[in-house]
Amino acid sequence: MKKRVLIDISSHGFGHVSQTAPVINALLGSLPCIELTVRSKVPARLLQGRIGHPFELIQESSDFGIRMKNAIDVDAAATAASYTEFHADWESRVATEAAWLHAASFDLVLANVSYLPLKAASLAGIPAVALCSLNWADLYRHYCLGFPGGEAVHREILEAYSSAAAFLRIEPAMPMTDLEGIARQIGPIAEVGRNRAEEIRDRLGLKRGERIGLVSMGGMPYSIPFGKWPRFEKMHWLVPERTVRPDMTCFESLGMPFGDLIASSDAMVMKPGYGSFVEAAASGVAVLYVSRKDWPEEPFLVDWLKSHARCLEVERELLEKGEIADALDKLLAMPEKSKPAATGAAQASDFLRCLLT
Repeated sequence: MKKRVLIDISSHGFGHVSQTAPVINALLGSLPCIELTVRSKVPARLLQGRIGHPFELIQESSDFGIRMKNAIDVDAAATAASYTEFHADWESRVATEAAWLHAASFDLVLANVSYLPLKAASLAGIPAVALCSLNWADLYRHYCLGFPGGEAVHREILEAYSSAAAFLRIEPAMPMTDLEGIARQIGPIAEVGRNRAEEIRDRLGLKRGERIGLVSMGGMPYSIPFGKWPRFEKMHWLVPERTVRPDMTCFESLGMPFGDLIASSDAMVMKPGYGSFVEAAASGVAVLYVSRKDWPEEPFLVDWLKSHARCLEVERELLEKGEIADALDKLLAMPEKSKPAATGAAQASDFLRCLLT
């Protein structure tokens, strides 16, 4: 018998996709009878590259997460204003969502990590599960609780999350003490790519043994003046924008899955974020990261990464100037660490399968 499943994926960066896609693939591998609907504003090509099964795509977003000035800086005032507007007609919004879920005859809702479909699914009598390493209630409390009406909005967000059958809290994660009643700890989730370093060197005409560095800020805009970076001895950079420099290549021009690019790199430069951190560690790639300072998830991600990968922090000003040669040398000289076991997708799939059978 066919089961209809809605997967709601936040478009607040690409980490939500990297957490969710392996769970979907594991679930459909064991239950191929599922009819899958994905709702997300993440680019379709990224979803199709990560999810290995046919699905109906609804290119809408049921959340906005946190308003950002760029990949690192939060706009707290804009975030508070957006949540105030979103919750002004909260009960009506939930009722409309619940009616849609009921009419579509979904048998299960999985959200990473929007809370609207969780609350609506509860109203419609449909099992719903949250999956993530963070939640918007904790982030809203951190940035916006002091704004007018903040406590009421936070309460509604928390109540919506609490209506779920469970919150699958992916290692490494924020503590989520307010959700202890429904939180279930699962292992890390990572889709480990294929090491295609030699293929990349051949395509780009690089010398054997020339190192490959990958720069990515997780799908959010962040201007780095690569044209002003100095040349690095025996290092070719894969960067997120087109450049005429012979030592840099836009990684999109290679047409490879991003997981393969990570696995093919000697070092990766990034902001702290779940997807890139965990996939780099699982691929044995060294990490140079620029701190997001006030992002409340960061300490838990960084502490975990230090236990599972070679990593160092680099100051934002040095990154923008490209003055990272000394840090890179120190990073790559560190002893390698054992790769973490990515057990979370199978654990999440097992839990969801029990709700569907």
